[in-house]
Amino acid sequence: MLSVHDIRKLDKKVATCILDDELLSLTTIKHDHQVVVGSQSGALYFWEWGEWTKVKDKWVGHPSSVDTLCKLDEDTICTGGNDGLLRLVSVSPQYQFEGIIGDHGEDFPVERVRLSHDGPLLDEESSPICLLGSCGHDMQLRFWDIGYLYGPDSDQSDDGTENDDRNNDSTSTKKRHDSSSSPKTTTMAHAKFDSSDVNLDGLLAKNHAWAKSITDEDPNFFKKMALGQSPKILWIGCSDSRVPANQVLQLGPGEIFVHRNIANVVTHTDMSCLSVLQYSIEVLKIEHVIVCGHYNCGGVATAYSRKQVGLIDNWLRNIKDVYRLNESKVNSEKEESERLRRLVEFNAIHSAQNVCYSTIVQDAWKRGQKLTVHAWVHDINDG
Repeated sequence: MLSVHDIRKLDKKVATCILDDELLSLTTIKHDHQVVVGSQSGALYFWEWGEWTKVKDKWVGHPSSVDTLCKLDEDTICTGGNDGLLRLVSVSPQYQFEGIIGDHGEDFPVERVRLSHDGPLLDEESSPICLLGSCGHDMQLRFWDIGYLYGPDSDQSDDGTENDDRNNDSTSTKKRHDSSSSPKTTTMAHAKFDSSDVNLDGLLAKNHAWAKSITDEDPNFFKKMALGQSPKILWIGCSDSRVPANQVLQLGPGEIFVHRNIANVVTHTDMSCLSVLQYSIEVLKIEHVIVCGHYNCGGVATAYSRKQVGLIDNWLRNIKDVYRLNESKVNSEKEESERLRRLVEFNAIHSAQNVCYSTIVQDAWKRGQKLTVHAWVHDINDG
């Protein structure tokens, strides 16, 4: 239960909101216009200031109880849970884990976490200094230097010219893809398969031409590829031929580990998907899992239509369950096309949640492994 009191008046209760969850911690964000509350279930609840009788939003992606939390900036919080981990969580523009800040140990829940009141300072070399303090059941007060999260937002490049990209990435800790690590891929948006090429000789010829163009640019490229892979991204997407991961993200070979199936479904019984997930996290040490759906998805449309089409009905049952869980929200849209778009979004979110709930990801987070799970939707109409 969330109770709001006016401390200027003795025993004056302003409002109460009753939830089927135990609320443990809270802080304000968005310049005190919103309140975020952590719970025993791990869900984060959000209220608009002054609108206490109804929850504005709820995020269920946190893998442990949220025993304590504090604001790092208006869009970012730090949470402490019963698994002993301090997590960096973005609450805007979308809810997602950004990484692990610290670890008290698996058997030592975090009881309190606070940011230094002075906020980020600059040392003599203009490097940010910011301390985060936490205490837990290990009976230790720990301090974490999180100054790296507050890197200076440089408005100028090294040559003194103004940087036009400064507004495109407000978080200094987000890594950019180094396009120099692999040759740029050529866009093949208009390349068509020749159906008369029954022996696929034309495809082999195109492969040889592509390999030559790559080696002309970097003679050692394929030799380096043969030594191994170290992608940082796992892409779980739909089998639809219109959504190729590397082209959509404009990344070269070796940059994305890919698993695809009909309608980007993730279930706890799909050994193929779970094997890919385990290998990518435990062996390749990927840092991001992207579950990407797409509008105009045939699998989602078939599940929504309630028509029986054969064997695949067993697979589409998963999407029907997503519809059942979100039926009122989907049906709130007046147009059927909009209802289908909403179902596509809920399906991607549901699959991403199942990734988070898997023992593979849970164990990775317990180890303190840097790992963020994203739910995306690609719009084929505009790319």
